Amino acid sequence: MLNWINQLLNINLQDDDMESIRNFSLMWNLYEKTTCNTNYNHGTISNIIANNNFQIQDFQTYVDYFQNRYVDNSQLNQRFPQLHLRGNDQPQLVEDVLLGNNTNGNDMILVCSIIVYRFRCNLFHGTLMAESRGEARSSAIVERSGAD
Repeated sequence: MLNWINQLLNINLQDDDMESIRNFSLMWNLYEKTTCNTNYNHGTISNIIANNNFQIQDFQTYVDYFQNRYVDNSQLNQRFPQLHLRGNDQPQLVEDVLLGNNTNGNDMILVCSIIVYRFRCNLFHGTLMAESRGEARSSAIVERSGAD
């Protein structure tokens, strides 16, 4: 199957890439089922965040990861457009959190969820793998978070 995917998309995925993609897909399905009753949307996540006492320090590693990934020299970098944010993804909120202009804990947690959702959309719709092999590894953060 790996050879067929590589030929079809003209990429060079390796076995560890496929393992990360499989793990991400499984983790996403479990997350969406248990958190959103199989219907993820940012409003539901925002309400869950607002109605719980989440601590930003529990998510800071992920905020830092995304800031390091999408920001260089206090500006959004070339990777940021590859998220393919849409209007309902609250792109201004995502930008403000990534650039450090918004440090509201609930917003920071929501932005992490939005970015992971974009990984999901880009992966499930073929955009992520079509862009580059290295970008397919971006889902590994979700894999690592499930191991904690």
